[in-house]
Amino acid sequence: MLVLAPFVFLVTAVAALENPHRKAASFKRPAKGLHKREVSAARTEHKYLNKKTEKFAVNGTHFPQVPFDIGESYAGLLSNTPAGNSSLFFWFFPSTNPAAAKEITVWLNGGPGCSSLDGLLQENGPFLWQSGAYEPVRNPYSWTNLTNVVYIDQPADTGFSPGPSTVQNEVDISNQFNDFWERFIQTFSMEGYKVYLTGESYAGQYIPYMAEGMLNRNDKKHFNLKGIQINDPSINDNNVLMYAPAVAALNHYSSVFALNSTFMTEINERADKCGYTDFLEKALTYPPPKNFPVAPDPFENGCALWDEIIKAATYINPCFNIYHLTDFCPFLWDEMGFPSLAGGPNNYFNQSAVQAALNLPPTNYAICGGEIFADGDGSVPSALGPLPGVIERTNNVLIGHGWYDFLLFANGTLATIQNMTWNGAQGFQRPPDEPLFVPYTDELEDISNGNAGSPWNYDAGGGILGTAHTERGLTFSSVYTAGHEIPQYTPGAAYRHLEFLLGRIENLQQRGPFTTL
Repeated sequence: MLVLAPFVFLVTAVAALENPHRKAASFKRPAKGLHKREVSAARTEHKYLNKKTEKFAVNGTHFPQVPFDIGESYAGLLSNTPAGNSSLFFWFFPSTNPAAAKEITVWLNGGPGCSSLDGLLQENGPFLWQSGAYEPVRNPYSWTNLTNVVYIDQPADTGFSPGPSTVQNEVDISNQFNDFWERFIQTFSMEGYKVYLTGESYAGQYIPYMAEGMLNRNDKKHFNLKGIQINDPSINDNNVLMYAPAVAALNHYSSVFALNSTFMTEINERADKCGYTDFLEKALTYPPPKNFPVAPDPFENGCALWDEIIKAATYINPCFNIYHLTDFCPFLWDEMGFPSLAGGPNNYFNQSAVQAALNLPPTNYAICGGEIFADGDGSVPSALGPLPGVIERTNNVLIGHGWYDFLLFANGTLATIQNMTWNGAQGFQRPPDEPLFVPYTDELEDISNGNAGSPWNYDAGGGILGTAHTERGLTFSSVYTAGHEIPQYTPGAAYRHLEFLLGRIENLQQRGPFTTL
């Protein structure tokens, strides 16, 4: 398919779509006539409101600049002592789904030092304010439709969590988070709840260490961990995740980059010379080779080819976005200033009214930028440390990956998996090329019939949207149209992933509607 063995795992995954006109019992549009604040506070049932939690209650009916009721939620600061000496910010959204009665899902962004409110506001929260939008809108693919969700800024000095950071490694991260977490469970009387950890990017480093810490506490009252999901994750060194797969991905998307033939010829010759071609051909075999290859050092012999691709791409497309490689000029205005790269005011969470609504003192908020590790992260990459053990102890780990991510590559993640041993074997024994099926929605049917649809709805695709493969408790799923942030670019696929993690569906090939209406 491609000279440099890129995306060989996906050759057989592109299957014919089901009839897009089929009807699915999925998301329904909100009732017409509710565009403004017409949902009274009485309609929100406050299941978690009591004397312990009332100081954290958020007025969802009149949240600043949101023209609809966001429902029951709680926000504020809880201590991360004794392992830490600060507090962590949380925003907790209970679900109205009866199936979520005894479970809680955590969402974390990465960085390190990036606020999880980015995930809330632009990916999977109950209201979205995405790039190019002039006001927040309801999110029909909100993860709160499935389960109780809490967004947490961690470690200290991230987002709304006051610094300074005192962590030196991921064990410190885990200890401080889990001390906070025990306090959170006690505050909201969630003892015994099933716990799921989810996140993206550098959360691929955070979460396996946190999960190991939870499991090692042998305390199911507070740490009843049942699974983890990490999207486009930092689980290995950059020579594997970024540099080795870069030229292969460039070749695959050559029409998007539109770089001249001279550059393409030279960069491929250098990939051969640096050993990247050979590494990928050997690493991406199923089952993996006994003598697993070592990824070349990108900073020897002029082999930092990813950097040179980015530089060349930016000459052609000044708005090139490593988080979503099909972005072109102009940049979309963005309230958060990320990931559009256009900047923008980045002031929504700096507004005094918003901070007061979240039960916070006046503070300076930044989406990213906290000084987390003074001397760098002292822990080994999670795939070389706790991740295999977490798979073995939960048998419920999902790694998702967007194809349009040009920062961390799907082939880099697969090469990492093929060099990892868990549950008695190394790597995947079969190519991970089964289809990822995402249900069609009523909104898609309306669009195909020429109807405009509700202005609130954030429509997403349906059908075969990627690949999904499970072996021995580990699932790898790629998403064709997603960038670095899967829920932002392909929310239906992210929603399906969560259904699988929570055990609502048997596998990611399962046909039929979403499990919620």
